[in-house]
Amino acid sequence: MTFVLFLTISGAVGLAFLFERASRGPLDAQFLTPWIERNASAQLAGGTVSVGTTRIALQPGQQGAFLLLSDVQATGGAVSEPLNMAEVALQLSLPDALLGRLRITRLDIDGFRLSVRRETSGRLGYSITPAATRPGFSGADAVPGWGDVAEASSALPTGGGEMASGQLVLNRLRDSLTDGDGWLSLFQEVRIGGAELIFDDAVTDQRVVVHDATLAFTTDRTAVEIEVAGLFEAGSSFSDGTLTLTTPLDPDADVALTIALTDFALADAAAYLPAALHADERTQGVDLRLEASLQSNGRLARFEAQQYPQGALGEARDTFQPEPEMAVSGRRRIGGAGGWTLDVRAPVIDFGSEPIFREYLSDTFSYQGDVGGSIELEVAEDGRLLRLDFATLIAPGALTIPDLYTQPVALDAGRFEGSLNPDGLTFSRFELAPVINGRALPLRSFDFELQRGPEGQQAIRLGFENDWSLRPADVLALWPDVADDAGRQWFAANIADGLTRRQALSLSLTTQDRRVTVDDLRAAITFTGGRVTVTNGLGQAVNVAGRVEIDNGLYQMELASGRLGAIDGTDTRVELDLREPGRGTIAFQGDFTGAVRESLSYLSGAGVGLEALREALPLNRISGTYSAVGELRASLAQPATFTPDFDFRVEVENAAVSDFLGGMDLSADFLPVRVGPNRIATVGPVHLGNIAAEATSDLLLESGGVQALKVNATFAGNINDAASLLGPIPDYIQGAATGELTYTQTRTGQRVLEVSSTLNRADINLAPLPYFKPAGQPATAEAVVLLNEGGLESIKRFSLDGPALNLTGEIIMKNGGQEFARAELQNLIVGDSGIGRMSVVNQPEFMTVTLEDGQLDGRPLIEAILRGQGKRNANIITGETEARAGGLNDKPWIISFSGIRRFVVPGGKAFNDITLQATVDKGAVLQFDLAATAPPHLPGRAPGLGNLRASMTPRPSGFYRLAFQSDDAGSLFSTLGLTSDIRGGRIAVVAESALPLPKGGWLGRMELSDFSILQAPVMVQLLSVASLTGILELASGSGLQFVSLDSNFTYGNSALYLDDLRMVGPSVG
Repeated sequence: MTFVLFLTISGAVGLAFLFERASRGPLDAQFLTPWIERNASAQLAGGTVSVGTTRIALQPGQQGAFLLLSDVQATGGAVSEPLNMAEVALQLSLPDALLGRLRITRLDIDGFRLSVRRETSGRLGYSITPAATRPGFSGADAVPGWGDVAEASSALPTGGGEMASGQLVLNRLRDSLTDGDGWLSLFQEVRIGGAELIFDDAVTDQRVVVHDATLAFTTDRTAVEIEVAGLFEAGSSFSDGTLTLTTPLDPDADVALTIALTDFALADAAAYLPAALHADERTQGVDLRLEASLQSNGRLARFEAQQYPQGALGEARDTFQPEPEMAVSGRRRIGGAGGWTLDVRAPVIDFGSEPIFREYLSDTFSYQGDVGGSIELEVAEDGRLLRLDFATLIAPGALTIPDLYTQPVALDAGRFEGSLNPDGLTFSRFELAPVINGRALPLRSFDFELQRGPEGQQAIRLGFENDWSLRPADVLALWPDVADDAGRQWFAANIADGLTRRQALSLSLTTQDRRVTVDDLRAAITFTGGRVTVTNGLGQAVNVAGRVEIDNGLYQMELASGRLGAIDGTDTRVELDLREPGRGTIAFQGDFTGAVRESLSYLSGAGVGLEALREALPLNRISGTYSAVGELRASLAQPATFTPDFDFRVEVENAAVSDFLGGMDLSADFLPVRVGPNRIATVGPVHLGNIAAEATSDLLLESGGVQALKVNATFAGNINDAASLLGPIPDYIQGAATGELTYTQTRTGQRVLEVSSTLNRADINLAPLPYFKPAGQPATAEAVVLLNEGGLESIKRFSLDGPALNLTGEIIMKNGGQEFARAELQNLIVGDSGIGRMSVVNQPEFMTVTLEDGQLDGRPLIEAILRGQGKRNANIITGETEARAGGLNDKPWIISFSGIRRFVVPGGKAFNDITLQATVDKGAVLQFDLAATAPPHLPGRAPGLGNLRASMTPRPSGFYRLAFQSDDAGSLFSTLGLTSDIRGGRIAVVAESALPLPKGGWLGRMELSDFSILQAPVMVQLLSVASLTGILELASGSGLQFVSLDSNFTYGNSALYLDDLRMVGPSVG
């Protein structure tokens, strides 16, 4: 024990002495040379190592002492050519040295080249040569115990593969390091400075050279680490950097690789990176950090790379680390299709310059601008994309989606999150802030999905709902236009203006070979201040506020307010169904107000099947306002595929239809109307002119045309106001009338007005003619009037029935109802007159009046002639007191009586069998020719007597000639009420007007023959005394007999003057 302690103390003192001496300069230690040569030669497997000199030195900054070996030479064994090293620095393990073993804790060698070559067969060759020698491989044999690919392959089991081969080589290397005499027993750290590292890869045709390299080989009992620092030359890149390779000694562990390079192009390492990264396109120099894991066969198992702007790593410090501009990580997929799972992250990157985007997304969409975020993709070994997940933010730029838009969409910002796989593309988050027509919109979410089918078919769905305020041009800019779908076409053609408050769109389409088919289209737009074209015929709805919904050709508009043509609508629903080509329909439902005329004119010309309104209603004569609630459905096809179906409940105010019935205006303060496809009905109080009525109307429609129009009304009013309804009532009938009317318009256009009235408060005043009694008695009136578009066409039938007046007849008009043509009256009873038939015909130059079959009270006619002979505008027949232009008295009347059995004259007696022809001009009698029979005033008159002929003919210059004659003067005078004392006789009277009528009287001559006079005046009796016969006649009472009596006379001022009277007869001698 004392000896051992002594040796230890002595050794320690000796070593201390040596170290102290070596600290001042290298100390000769040649005594160690044999020991070093012996142990080193043993490692060359038969080779020899010789050392020229051995010295001990302490170097500042180094821990412990170094052995400096000079002129070291190795030959034979594993060294194919002599290897000369000028100087080698060794740092020995002192505990091992005390035990007599050579273990190097550190080995520094300068000026060597390490070359490694991988053959296409997979064989690895390597050599270490002095840097000053010929470059290239030395052809040295494998290092003993390490083996190479060829050696390892020869020992593979049958059925082994690349993985087994590589694993065997790596495990042999690990064995050589860890066995009892392995390299780990000799070395702890090896450093080669000023070296050159060359890696030639015949498999990838790549070569990597590290110039001025410093290699550090360190090891412990768990791993071996090799660090290379220098100038890396790979392809076109020359980069300063370091490479660290760590090999765990665990037989199942992979080799770890760490690289840090400046100004390096990833394209120069493309052969060793997954193809999905498209490293061959990344030619720009960047600073790079790469951590990788290599399998034992040399295949890359995983990696993490961080790309920095060029020069950024040079600024890295312990307290500052730059942020990478892109980080990429990947791991090899096990099983299945193999390949890689890659994760790419970048805060900002140009979409167009990023090859991953271009490779996998450009067919679906592309972006001109910067994006930032992450991409995770799985790529099969054969390059097929299995899955790509992305989460990105986008900066201002232009988005292009070729399957949706023909032009890029400008964006101010956006966010994309989704997944792409062989089956299609889906987005979990698709947010855009577009710039539309120079206006940036806030960020909002969209739905976007793409599914791929066979033979290049793609199914695409785009949807969004947001609160942007948009103009129609903005909506169209956002609406996908590649398909130019029917909904977009309709929107572009029909939405002219407005501002949206909210909109939603859902579009599904299929593309194949550039052909686009719209499968489903739905949209909803809420807007105000809109201007919408409903149809070409209906035109535009303006000031519209509401909502438009589109469902594959079905367009539904829910309008809170708006104006369509002349119609104001509220709470209105409009539906256009264009889903079937050529069979479009339109439907309305809501509340409407407007002006009646303008609205009906608008609807009848709108091409929605309501054209019949023009025919059914006099639109140009209608006025008033209305409010309506209802619905309509009509065909938009031309011709229409079905008749319109509608139901409107209308309330009309201040309604008026001018010249509606018989020239009278129809008006109503308030009138409810029900409008349907086959019927338009009204009921309520109206005014016909000034007549108040309670009316019910039905307009029946069929096949787009008017089937019938029927109006029923009960009315009450003045007779003057009812003249158009009741026919030509003379103006001497006054008072009130009540009744009922029915107006019918048929499909052929015939218009019939039927009126029935009670004149229960009428005053029939024929004064000053006293013969028509009584007055003011009840009467009834009826009329059937035919109308046309211009008004009255004819009075088919009319009648008055009362004690003072009765008639039935028909009046025919001409010139479209504007002019009277003909009147046919039957059973005309006026006072004591009763005419079976009366005809009035309006000829171009005159009127003809024919009275037949009946009795006629001629007293008003005779009195009118006597009072107004020659006077114009006399009131004779029609009750008119003035010849109005175009009136019935404005032309001559030719009057004809025939078959009149009695003709009552003043005095109440009557002539029989009257025949009369007369001409009356504006009330004045111009001529007449009368034939009649006076009834006998005494019994026993011979048959065939009593005939009367009378005539008046005009003469030039306004003079007239009057003549009459009779073969029974006594009956004539008796009938006329002149005297009843004349018996028999014949009379002839001829007179001429003294002055042009109506100024003067009459001058004429009268001749009377063969008559007798009873109760003769005194003078006549005295004259009869001269004759015996006369005395006897007086005595017998038979009267005085006369053969003739003639005299000239003058009649004027209601007085008759006789001149040159001569009487001849037996009674006077």
